[in-house]
Formats: sequence, structure tokens, C-alpha cells
Amino acid sequence: MPLTKTMRLPLALLAGLLLASLLFTAPFASTPLMAQSDEPMIVSDSVESNFPDGLVFGAVARGPDPIEHLRVLLRVPGSETLTNGRLNITPGTEVSGEYALNTRTGGQYVPPGTPISYVYELRDSAGRTVRTPEREVVYDDSRFQWLQLSEGLVTVYYYGGSLAEFVKKRAEIVLDAAVQTVENMAPILGIDPNLPIRVVTYNNYRDLSGALPFRSAAVREDLITQGMAWADERVVLVLGDETTVTGITSHELTHILVAEAAGRGYPRLPTWLNEGLAEFGNLDQGESYTQALLHGIYTRRVKPLWYLSDFGGEPEDIVIAYGHSRSVVRYLIARYGPEKIAELMSTLRVTLDVDQALQQVYGFDQHGLDTEWRLQIGLEPLPAPGELEAQRRSASDEPSAGTTPAPAPEPPAPQPASETAAAEEEPAGRVGSSCSAAAPDAQATIPVGMIALGLLFGPLLFRLRRRD
Repeated sequence: MPLTKTMRLPLALLAGLLLASLLFTAPFASTPLMAQSDEPMIVSDSVESNFPDGLVFGAVARGPDPIEHLRVLLRVPGSETLTNGRLNITPGTEVSGEYALNTRTGGQYVPPGTPISYVYELRDSAGRTVRTPEREVVYDDSRFQWLQLSEGLVTVYYYGGSLAEFVKKRAEIVLDAAVQTVENMAPILGIDPNLPIRVVTYNNYRDLSGALPFRSAAVREDLITQGMAWADERVVLVLGDETTVTGITSHELTHILVAEAAGRGYPRLPTWLNEGLAEFGNLDQGESYTQALLHGIYTRRVKPLWYLSDFGGEPEDIVIAYGHSRSVVRYLIARYGPEKIAELMSTLRVTLDVDQALQQVYGFDQHGLDTEWRLQIGLEPLPAPGELEAQRRSASDEPSAGTTPAPAPEPPAPQPASETAAAEEEPAGRVGSSCSAAAPDAQATIPVGMIALGLLFGPLLFRLRRRD
């Protein structure tokens, strides 16, 4: 019996110790499990280029309560709003889904080389929301393995294959042209750029055409695109196999800088000023625009300057417009100095009207500038816009007897997404917010004498010609 009594005491004590052990150890064992199960999280995510159609965003999420919504929030440069991309999921404690960003159709076109910021977000049935840190992906043309060169703000993307060394040297030429253009044009435009610029070079037109926005078959027959620039995205596409790749690069990159200088006034910038400045920044200007302008003068196809808010019409008319624009901007800078251009850009940001900006900076509007330029090259000035339009209507309604007078120039038809044409060695053009360098199938050939060149492009160029 004493033996039995003695055994009960340790058993009681053992039971108490065991209970105490359970009470004290249970919270520590369950805490990590509770912490892990209480936090919904995005376990993994991915971004894949599905060029040319867009990007595919995917994610896997997990949590203690059913996850009801999973989305990716996207921001494309130049857009003021986020794109809400919902991933298709079946609610549950572990879900996965994908969202395809279309970059090819309509106004959704995004050029390769564009940086896109993205954030994943989930919401569960308990009302909890979790977001990932913001990250960035560069939308690339997945047909090729891209290499890159960088200097300052500029990064040049290129692909090599069997011609790797040759293509690298060409990419170095493109990089040098881009950097030099920034150095030359930034002070003239009155800006100090600090945002990256990406130049994507293609080895041949077939490769480049696969990266361009949709164009009609009729346009494709007349134009060969050599380069395009997108101001908001700060991306330039360049046809690298052209011998004038330096000129193409510098022309297109100047559009990026002009857009930065004009700011919110850029959408109101007339094409003649935009393209004229881009040609002023061109490091390798040819003579075909000169010939086109002379042809336009001889055939009375040079339009009033204020008609060139957009370029339209036949490819030959568009090339004439580029020659016209280049000549006017050259005159403006030679006559009044390059420092006035920066003042014009800053004024345009405020007025949002080119006539008002010209009036404030130079003391004349587009008609006044057109008049000065025409007198400089030996042409008769045109009547004021209202009077010219009245004459045009009168000539159309009441044709005179005998000899038929030459009609006043017709304004270009609206071109909501016009493709532009230029001579083979000339970059030019604009599509929406972009600029397109293109070449027509044929060029007009006109003898160009020293006197005519001097009249067209002002005393400075004339002196240069005389020294030759």
C-alpha cells in the first residue's frame, strides 16, 4: 500500500508538468503557422514578350481566405492613367492567371523599346489587399537577341547574328549620332534632358516593317519607312542598313527633344516647324529636299506655310513640304539667331498657339514668316489667310474667260494617321505622336544652281556655297 501511495504522487506531479508544458509550448508552435496563413501573398510572377502582339503578365497568389481578384496595374510612358489588367482566375486559396497587354492595334500601339511599369495586386474575401513593389520591363522585339550600347541618356539596342562585329560598329555610329544630337540641339531648344532615350536599330527593312504600326497597303506601295520616333515613350526605331543612318538617327531623335521643349504645346506644334527643326538637327543632310522644293516652286505646288499644320497629299507633295519646312526653319534661325528657338518653345508651352507664340517672339505670325521667306527666295508674297481663301473660293466659283489663272493652293486633306514620304537619303515624317522617315519610289530631278541655293537657304548657306 505505501508503495501504491508513493507512486500516485509522482504521477500527479507528472500530469501537472505535462499540462503546463502543453500550455506554454502550444502558442510558440502555432505562431509561425498563424503568421504565414494570415498573410495573403503573390508567390511568383512573370512577364513575357509576345511580340508583335504585346506582353503577357502572369502571377500565382496564395492566402488563408479565398482570393477573389488578381490584377496587374500598368503604366505606359505618356499615359496619365493606369491600365487595369485583370487576370482571369477562379477564386480560391491558391490562384494563378494571365493578362495579355495588346500593343499592336489602334491607339494601343506601343513600339518595341518602351519601358512599362507594373504592379501586381490581389484582394481576398476578407477584404485584405496586397500589392507588389513597382517594377519596370522594357518591351522588346522577341524575334531577336538584343545587345546594347549606352552613353549618357542614350541606349542603342542592336542584334548581330553572323554579322555581330559589323553590326556593333554600326550601332556605335548610331550612338555617336544620338549623343551628338542631344549635345547640339538641347541648348538650341532650351532644355536639359534627364530622361533616358532608347534607339532600336534593325538590320533590314523586312525586320523593321514587322515592328511598325499598321499601315494601309496603298501607303506601303509608295513609302519605305527609314525610322520613326515616339515622343512620349522616348523611343526611336531606325533602319540600320542605310548609308545615311547618321542623318536618320539625328533627325528622329531631334523630334524627342522638340517634344520635351514644347511640353504641353507639342500637340499644337505644326508639322512644318516640327519637321523643319528635325532637319536642322540632322547631322547628314542631303540635297534631295532642295531639289524637291525647287520642283515645287517651278510647278507652283508650294503651299502657304499655314497650310502645313499637317502634311498630306501625294508623296511628291509631302517631300516638297519637307523641303519647304527645312528651308523656312533655316531662314528663321539664320535671320534671327538660334537663341530665339528656345524662347519660341517656352512661349508655345504657354500660348498653345503657334501664331501667338511667333507674334510674341518674332513680331509676326505664320503669314508674316511665310511672306519674309518668299521675299527672301524671290517669290511673290501671298495674301493674308482670309483674303487667300476668298480668292480661292472665287476662282472656284467663277472661272475667268480666256486663259485660266493658276488656282490658289488647296489645303491638305485631314490625315488622322498620315504616313510621310521623303527622298531616299532624307529622314522625315510623322504618324500620330510619332515621326516616320520614309522614301518615295521616285524623285524629281531638277538642276540646282548656286544662285538658286543661295536664294532658297539664305545668306549663310550662300556664303558657304561661294567658298566652294
